[in-house]
Amino acid sequence: MKPMARMVVAIRRALAMYDLDRCCAIWWLYRLHFGVTRDVMLGLAAVTVAQERSRCGI
Repeated sequence: MKPMARMVVAIRRALAMYDLDRCCAIWWLYRLHFGVTRDVMLGLAAVTVAQERSRCGI
């Protein structure tokens, strides 16, 4: 791999990691502020699946 291409790949990887870190931090603050727990998320997912199934007639 050429040095320039290697540098571009490294920059893209660093930016992707920065985005992931930022999203995790935002999610952590959201959970802390609103009290969203794992049980709440699983409940919301179950409701969404049930709505989709009823809408599709499954």
